[in-house]
Amino acid sequence: MRSFEFVEGTSAKFWEIWRDGVEVTVRFGRVGTTGQTKTKTFADDGLAAVHEGKLIAEKTKKGYAEVSPTTAAVPVPPSSPAPALTTPAPVAAPPAPASAAAPAPPAAPAAPAPVASVPVASPPADEDTFVVPTAWYRYRCARRGSVGLGKFKPDAKARAIVDEELKRVPNQVKRVLESAGTDPLIRQAGLAWLAGDPTAAPVGAAAAAIASALGRWNDENRMTAFADVWIAERGLPFAVEAAVEVMALKITEHGSFHRPNNPDFMVRPMRLGEERQGWRPDVPLVIALQVREALAAASDDDYAAAVTFLADYRAAHPYLRLATSVLAPDQAEWVAADLADAEAAASGYRGVALVTAATTRAQAVTLASLVHTYSVVSQRTLLNTLAEGVGPACAPALFHWFDDDRGADGQRRLLAVLAALPGDEVMTGLIERVDVKYVMPALLEAVDRFPARGLRLLAEAGDKRDVADLLRAHVLAHLDLLDTVRPELSPDAAARIDAIAARASSLAVADPAAVPPLLASPPWERRTKAAKPIVIPGLTCSDPATIEWLPGERDTWAQTPVERYGRDDEDWVQLAKRIVTGRANWYEPVRFFAQAPELIARPALGYWKPTQIYDSGTWMRVITARFELDALKPMLYMAGKTPTEIAAAFLPYSSPAIAVHMADWLSRLKSVRRTAMTWLLRHATSASRALIPPALDKAGPARRQAERALLILHTNGHSEAVRAAAASYGPTVEAAIETLLATDPLTVLPAKLPPAPSWAVPGLLPPVPLRDNGGSLPGDAVANLLTVLALSKLDDPYAGVEVVKPAFDPAGLAEFAWGVFQRWQAAGSNSKESWVLDALGLIGDDETVRRLTPLILAWPGEGGHAKAVTGVNVLAAIGSDVALMHLHGIAQRAKFKGLKAAANQKMDEVAAALGLSAEQLADRLVPDFGLDADGSLRLDYGPRQFVVGFDEQLRPYVTDAAGKHLKALPKPGARDDAALGEAAYKQFAALKKDVRTVAADQIRRLERAMVTGRRWSGTEFRQLFVGHPLLWHIVRRLVWGGYDETGNLVGAIRVAEDRTFSTVDDDETTIADDAVIGVAHPLQLAGELATWSELFADYEILQPFPQLSRETFALTPAEATASRLTRFEGIELATTKVLGLERRGWRRDDPMDGGVQGAIELKLGPSLEVTVELDPGIVVGMPTEFPEQKLTGVYLHDGSYSVWGRSDSGLVPLGKLDPVAASEIIRDLTEITA
Repeated sequence: MRSFEFVEGTSAKFWEIWRDGVEVTVRFGRVGTTGQTKTKTFADDGLAAVHEGKLIAEKTKKGYAEVSPTTAAVPVPPSSPAPALTTPAPVAAPPAPASAAAPAPPAAPAAPAPVASVPVASPPADEDTFVVPTAWYRYRCARRGSVGLGKFKPDAKARAIVDEELKRVPNQVKRVLESAGTDPLIRQAGLAWLAGDPTAAPVGAAAAAIASALGRWNDENRMTAFADVWIAERGLPFAVEAAVEVMALKITEHGSFHRPNNPDFMVRPMRLGEERQGWRPDVPLVIALQVREALAAASDDDYAAAVTFLADYRAAHPYLRLATSVLAPDQAEWVAADLADAEAAASGYRGVALVTAATTRAQAVTLASLVHTYSVVSQRTLLNTLAEGVGPACAPALFHWFDDDRGADGQRRLLAVLAALPGDEVMTGLIERVDVKYVMPALLEAVDRFPARGLRLLAEAGDKRDVADLLRAHVLAHLDLLDTVRPELSPDAAARIDAIAARASSLAVADPAAVPPLLASPPWERRTKAAKPIVIPGLTCSDPATIEWLPGERDTWAQTPVERYGRDDEDWVQLAKRIVTGRANWYEPVRFFAQAPELIARPALGYWKPTQIYDSGTWMRVITARFELDALKPMLYMAGKTPTEIAAAFLPYSSPAIAVHMADWLSRLKSVRRTAMTWLLRHATSASRALIPPALDKAGPARRQAERALLILHTNGHSEAVRAAAASYGPTVEAAIETLLATDPLTVLPAKLPPAPSWAVPGLLPPVPLRDNGGSLPGDAVANLLTVLALSKLDDPYAGVEVVKPAFDPAGLAEFAWGVFQRWQAAGSNSKESWVLDALGLIGDDETVRRLTPLILAWPGEGGHAKAVTGVNVLAAIGSDVALMHLHGIAQRAKFKGLKAAANQKMDEVAAALGLSAEQLADRLVPDFGLDADGSLRLDYGPRQFVVGFDEQLRPYVTDAAGKHLKALPKPGARDDAALGEAAYKQFAALKKDVRTVAADQIRRLERAMVTGRRWSGTEFRQLFVGHPLLWHIVRRLVWGGYDETGNLVGAIRVAEDRTFSTVDDDETTIADDAVIGVAHPLQLAGELATWSELFADYEILQPFPQLSRETFALTPAEATASRLTRFEGIELATTKVLGLERRGWRRDDPMDGGVQGAIELKLGPSLEVTVELDPGIVVGMPTEFPEQKLTGVYLHDGSYSVWGRSDSGLVPLGKLDPVAASEIIRDLTEITA
């Protein structure tokens, strides 16, 4: 057997291989775990040997280094003594400390014990020995006895770094040292060290180091170069003394504020009672720890001499004593005494330093309460060092900090340490916190590293769902351990594992022959060498740029609200000159190209090089709609600077340059990928022409991107467009592209497969059932299915998805995807694994939609806007009526502007593909839930039947066969048909859930239609409303109006119980197919309002929202001529009341400084909005941070007005509002201010 290891950054992996005849076996995994084993059988010994050699070559090429049995040793407990290594220079007798009086001689220190060889970590022989992970070696403060300790070598670049630091602020170090306040001995020694005097005392080197750090607020680790220089140039004894001295030096100033070169700065020894402040290791401490690295690797004699020298400081200043414990943490009495002093002084700084020296459980517990949580959890090095020194006994401290910390990074660092520690206490602590975010992946790692302990403790932990799922997976993975562990278990725990094992033996696992071939033998396990690419150099595409708008798109873009800064009396000619010469302010071009006269603005476009990037995707739409092709040049200028912002503005354009950009962004930029895909499919013909030349050019990124884009067109129904484009270049190109299109899409794989997430354990996930009760997918095939999904993007799925989907039960496959999603959520939703969310769109169903929608609505408030937008795209990808219904609901009621815009954009895209507007699409998405034509549903229990009806709020109610109203649908009884009764009961439960979602949206939608003046044709009204089995329940409870071409009401009607139409006089009437129908507003009913109210009262018709009883308002004559509605200004009210406006279609504006939203807005039309200014504003994520708001202004404008950049040119007189809109605005504001 040959063994190899790979250690880099936080990664530490092993790989072993051996050959037995025709079988080649590999074992691999994280260092410290048992890993996984795979065996492959060949036809003969020769093929097996070739395969073995090939695998070894691949591993060594990736950086794996071979480890022989002689270089690996068994693990050593942390308390065992460690080796001594050579050190750069011999230690001479040290001089007396410079910054303190000669201390009294202390008790003799414990002599360091020599060890013959260096211990190296390897997988544990048992589950009770702590093995320091190899990945920790770079992130710990090594001590005497640390495993994996090598020879210390000072950094060769250290002197250059020190010189840079000494000169970072010119003359700073010299000024500080020469200051009148600097201690004379320190001044003399420091200036001597600066001058290169080889006799300069160590305290001078320490003073120069601390003076050079003045004004440095980060990157303290760079200052370790001072320690390296001391060791390399003056030897280890000098460095040890300087490291002690630097810990007790202090820079102070007489001035009132900090500034470099302040002549009042000085260096002096710390006084008794003085404490350092700081939440992380500072310059003195990082320098001391670097010297400790050298001491840890020193020879026995050199180390013993250093400890003897340090003992002389034990009666000196507390910070000098502290330095001795940091440098020699094996001196247990020193550490114990210094920790007691630190605790008495409540010194968090000293506590941080002693984290690096602790060796006992009691010390770790003391440090847990002494040190601020963030001071430790923000430093991986401190956590690893504490764990190495104390071992598993530090668990109480680590869990204390974990429970106290709320930051994701800190919690992950703590869990990474805990997962490596053996012991029941550690694993039990993880199990108890399994439902806390990020804990599950750590627990998975721990039970993988300590499988027997994991089996025992998980079995004893009870039936909590997450634990039970993990136990099931662990039992199935370690059936060989059951007999070993069972005698240690309680009867209940033993019963649990036996039940799991019994169920496993009876599970209907699919026959191997039934597993889809792609999952049984995936192409990534048998890659073949790619054919030599066909290169045809010299091809070019010179097609002219074009622009092609979708119906209504240009008008919509032209009316995009844009914030415009500047003067209302702008001199357009002068501004044009500034733009052409590049002297305009960043904000001026937006206003100029949106508003300046066309004859002045259009010629300037060719000279404009935009410098404003922010929100360019919004304001460039206005400029694009106005100037079309003339705007393309500045857009291409921005394409290389801000693709995320500008990409969507290219959608109507087509040119070879744009095609190359889109192919690049499609492959490289996740944030733009969906837009690039939309552009590609929209311009398939011109894109094919433009991308063929780079697709046949020499190898490189541009070729790969173009090839991928052409293959995407090919697999998305545009094969003929690609072939026609290739034919236009001639037969040679045509043949080359045909070769490209003939590529098996299953073999189109990335060079490196996405790694399998640690939490994606097949046994933890729902089973994946094959169709027709064909059994569940075996574990290896589940892992391959996860790879298929991980290779997929929502807008660019791996071809294997469609290949394997038909083999599975659709509902079971969707449930599997949801289980994967839940595990991803529990593990912290790593954005690098966002394919999990995409997978819901590829294999999810309507139940997925129902579960996902509430999360999408909540994510933006938790800092998950990007995840929410992806969720919107998932709903669109599922594409069912239920999915689109929920998508429309998000577009209507999302509280977050960005999410609402994303949902509306997706609705527009879906609607455009169907030749409808988004509102027309929404009309057609209301599900009927299988109701009968009369709007009822019959539930059959066999002997008993029930009927479901709906009230004015679309709340379902139940009647029995005699028509008697029941409080609730009874559960099936013993006399009912079991199958029919259970199915009917479940059907009603699902109906209640779905209708609850639909009802509020539909009632709100019809109320908004009344307020905004939405209209339908007579045909649409009958088909979509009157004829709809669910909606007609609320349609018949409203008064509807017929309108003429000017928008005036010409007659009002209601829908009778028999679905006929009647007038206010209760006379039957008809509606023409081309009639214009809408929900009548009480202002429009005028003289008939009282009669309609009386009629509805007589018939006891309850309305779903206030219509006939609605309060109405009007503007005063003075208000009608103004743009500002002053009647509400200065009113103070609860923030919660302002938020209540969101239920009526109002939306908070974009957050600005400090995440504060300073206004709430209502969009009334394409270029008409009303804005209510708020003081102090609403804080994003903390809406009640300011419990009250003052209304400081109410403005009507064209969409360009902003709280943050006012311009009166965009204001609109209130008299431009129609009476209904004015009434509704006043009504909304009156209700919240009453």
